[in-house]
Amino acid sequence: QRNDLCVVSREVPRQAIPGIIQEEEQGKNRAILFEKIKGYQIPVAANLYGTLERYALGLGTDTAHIWDKIDSAAAQPVQVVRANEAPCFEVVHDNPDITKILPLVQYSVLDAGPYITSGVVFMKDPDTGRRNISFIRLMLKGPKKLGFNPKSLHNKAYYQNIALQGKRMEVAIALGPPSEMLAAGAAYIPEGVDELEAATALAEPQHRSELAVAKCGTVDIEVPVGSEVVIEGVVSTNLEPEGPFGDWTGCYARPQNKPALDITRISHRKDPIYQTILPGSSKEQILLTIVRFYPELEHIRKRYPEIRHYSVPDYGLGRLAVVAVKESPNIKEVMEEFLKIQCINRVIVVNEDVNVDDP
Repeated sequence: QRNDLCVVSREVPRQAIPGIIQEEEQGKNRAILFEKIKGYQIPVAANLYGTLERYALGLGTDTAHIWDKIDSAAAQPVQVVRANEAPCFEVVHDNPDITKILPLVQYSVLDAGPYITSGVVFMKDPDTGRRNISFIRLMLKGPKKLGFNPKSLHNKAYYQNIALQGKRMEVAIALGPPSEMLAAGAAYIPEGVDELEAATALAEPQHRSELAVAKCGTVDIEVPVGSEVVIEGVVSTNLEPEGPFGDWTGCYARPQNKPALDITRISHRKDPIYQTILPGSSKEQILLTIVRFYPELEHIRKRYPEIRHYSVPDYGLGRLAVVAVKESPNIKEVMEEFLKIQCINRVIVVNEDVNVDDP
């Protein structure tokens, strides 16, 4: 309806997908649907959240109110609904070969292999029951094995408190989950808040049936029934090489020893779509990085009324803040506050009449 979707109807090989996404990003930057992938029955969707407008659309709001909506959802979580029907479990593979089911993509020539970059991982603390949603990149290691790279604070804590304590660490990975679940995985949700309940609060009441959850078949994890594909598995403490992998710096991240994930089951809708996110410096990857620390940016803006506008532009890869301020003795302090944010390592301060959105 918004003329914001590019449909590629001709058959394309998996190897062509990264280049086509890059070409679209540099042009109209629409979301893309690849209807026919050579050798596979499942279509591929890409660049769904490549603009802030589409990210806001997925949350049922506009760009000006994204952060207010996320803050409100974290402050007033809504109890998760249990589903009677689960479209994500319509087709079940109890003895799966992921390489034959999903059109996995290798994004850079020297990558160690194909990666799942859009995996929203659902975990649960077996002692407290607290649930967590997060992104984790997953390297293909075999028909029933993926790499598992717990990089964020919460991911590392779950791995240390469960797997490294000798407990069975079960996870479920949702591909193409409802937008609100993906947003909860990308955003910073305060400690102590159940992230599934925050995601449910993000959704309008009439859409919450998609966010209703059902229990997986081989792990004690609940996933949103509106997901396209669900991968179930158990995290191993046996470390294996992961990488190289094309990084946002434009270089390859060197291989490191990381845990692996043994796949126990794969299920999906009867007519699933596989969602991919172009990694590295793509607009979608950078936007999903930036939204994680926007609450910190807003906190700084509210603390310092001399800040008129600020921008974290995608051309700065989420590492640059441009701040327009009126004359103030606090400018150095303002810059130091921005530099405390995890990803930001450069700050440019300009006069208040400068348009920070114009490079």
